[in-house]
Amino acid sequence: MKKMVIITSGMYPSQGILNLIKYISYCLVDNKSFNKKYNLKILIFNENLYLKTKKIIYNSFIFFKNFFSKNKNRIHSFTTSSKYFFKENKKIQKYITYFSKIEDHEKYKPYLVFPIQSKLKNKQYKSFSYIYDLQHLDLPKYFKKKEITMRNENFKKIIRENDAILVNSNFVKKGLLRNYEVKNKKIFTIPFLPYKYDSKSNPSINLKEKFKISKNFFIICNHFWKHKNHDLAFSAFSRFLNDNDNYILVCTGLTNDSRFPNYFNELKKKYGKLIENEKIKILNLIPREEQIYLMQKSTAVIQPSLYEGGPGGFSAYEAVSYSKKLLLSDIKINKEINYKNVLFFSSKSSRDLYMKLKKITKTKNTLKVKNNSNINKTKLGNYFFNLIDKN
Repeated sequence: MKKMVIITSGMYPSQGILNLIKYISYCLVDNKSFNKKYNLKILIFNENLYLKTKKIIYNSFIFFKNFFSKNKNRIHSFTTSSKYFFKENKKIQKYITYFSKIEDHEKYKPYLVFPIQSKLKNKQYKSFSYIYDLQHLDLPKYFKKKEITMRNENFKKIIRENDAILVNSNFVKKGLLRNYEVKNKKIFTIPFLPYKYDSKSNPSINLKEKFKISKNFFIICNHFWKHKNHDLAFSAFSRFLNDNDNYILVCTGLTNDSRFPNYFNELKKKYGKLIENEKIKILNLIPREEQIYLMQKSTAVIQPSLYEGGPGGFSAYEAVSYSKKLLLSDIKINKEINYKNVLFFSSKSSRDLYMKLKKITKTKNTLKVKNNSNINKTKLGNYFFNLIDKN
């Protein structure tokens, strides 16, 4: 008889958790070894419980209210403008069930539940959890002391109560070993294996009509959080425009930062003319399929971030998935990316990024990069199957 494996969004899912379960789900659904031995169920937190508890959700997740669809047969992304969560693959919808209490997964008598954070009442099954990053330790100036204490206690609880901990990078794994009482064999680093899960999604978009984009453009796909380092990117691009006026910089993502609420206004004040003249074009949140289309049509993807839990963050992951040129900040974690089409620049030097912008636009012959999307998907599926089967 097959054992039940449950993948769950958790009670208060972040964007990182949603992306994680999406990538895990797609690669396992198509993994033959996994399907021979296990049954899969995907549990998504429904809106009823959320409506009762939304007041206690962190301020940074207030916008998450749009995740929940009024139509129970469909799943919305957590952003206001994203399409249905698993729209890209209708086959996977048969695996999905909604839940309203954390104990709901117990009725399926699972062999394994992951990624889960809350304490399990039934210790007869295994549980894997997920730690996204250690930003509160590496960039403490971005957090209040109370927040640092809260995150530390939460991570200690996660480590104590689960059988394995998943992380997105060796950088985070080393940080956990250095700062918490946890054994090396309990932490598993998800390999950097980008693959396209929505390759069939190719919207018919006229860039000029839809977004009023008629020039070549670079793109940054980050929320306007201070550590994403838009200021440096804007500074470099404004200098680049002096040499080449035939480009614009397109930015997608939320414009509010709960920790630094004035950050976006400061950027608008500093680069007001460029934003007003749409040399720097702020699109805010747009549907994911449109964001991917823009990424594909861009000259290059820029990721200037000062901190990430996984190499390059999600925008770098997607850039590699679509074999796009990538301009990436040289922070330590980003060096874990093995990709031929990447140019690293100093995360503290707008001049260095400016020079890289010039270099990438002068390169006439685009480096041909083999797309390993399907290979990566198989490798990632095998990785999770072996992780589940052996641990």
